[in-house]
Amino acid sequence: KEGRGHSTRPAMTSAYGGKAGNGRLGEKMLKMLPLSAELKSGRQVEVDLVREEEWEECMRLLNAIIEQGRAWPFDKTYTRMEDFQGYFLSHTAFVVRSTSAGLDANKKFSNPGDVMGIFYIKPNYPGRCSHVCNGGFITKEEFRMQGVGKLMGACYLKFARALGYEMSYFNLVFASNEESIRLWDGLGFQRVSLLKKCAKLKGIEGLVDAYGYCYDLATVDEKFDPIKVARSRSMSPRWFAFKRLYGEWSPYLLPCFVASTIFLLIQ
Repeated sequence: KEGRGHSTRPAMTSAYGGKAGNGRLGEKMLKMLPLSAELKSGRQVEVDLVREEEWEECMRLLNAIIEQGRAWPFDKTYTRMEDFQGYFLSHTAFVVRSTSAGLDANKKFSNPGDVMGIFYIKPNYPGRCSHVCNGGFITKEEFRMQGVGKLMGACYLKFARALGYEMSYFNLVFASNEESIRLWDGLGFQRVSLLKKCAKLKGIEGLVDAYGYCYDLATVDEKFDPIKVARSRSMSPRWFAFKRLYGEWSPYLLPCFVASTIFLLIQ
C-alpha cells in the first residue's frame, strides 16, 4: 500500500527534512488528479503531481522565496537537487499548471504548461504523530492575485484527507505575512498558537511573531469540492479577528446585535 501510514513512507521525517523522493508518494490514492480548474481571471489550469521536468523550476521558486527572507524560515538556498528532493519532494508535491495561454499579473503573455504555483504535503511529525500533516505553498510572483494560492489551499485539504492524514498543522505563519493569514483564515483554519519573537526576517525591524494554524481533516468529506471552495468569496479579515476575539460565541453575537438594534429603532 501507499500513503501516509505505511512502509513506503520515509521513516522519522519532519516537516523540515527527509529522504530524497520524487514527490509522488501516495499517487494511487489521488485518483482525482489531474484536477482541472478555472482561475478568477478565466485562465484554465490543472492541479497535478509535480513532474520530473518541473523539479528545477520548483527549486528555483523555493530559492527565490528563501532569498526574499519573509515567508520561509530558511536562510540558505538549495544548490543540490538531492537536498531539494529531501525537503520538498520527500513525500507528495503538486503544481498548479496552466493549460491555456493567457496573461500573467504583469499583463505579459504566458504559455500553456507554465508552473504557476507549487505545494507539498508531508507529515509534520514522525511516528505516533505522523497523522498530522504540514504543507508548504509558493505562488510564482507573476501569477499572484489570481486565485492560485486559494486554489492550492483548498486542494491541500482535499488531497491531505485522501492521503490518509487526520489533522493539519502549520508551524510558522509569520504575523507579517498578511496574504497568508487572510488565506488560512478564509479557508477556515483555526489559529491555535502564538510564538512571540520567533523570526528575524529581511527588511523588517525587530523580531516577528508567528502563528500556528490547524485544520481537522475529519471534517473534509466526499462532498468537499476544492474548486467550488477556491472560487467562493472569503469573509473579511475583520470578521476573523472578531471570531478569534469572541470564540464560540461569535456566530450568535452579530444576530443579537442586529435584533437589539431593530428593537430599539421601533420603540
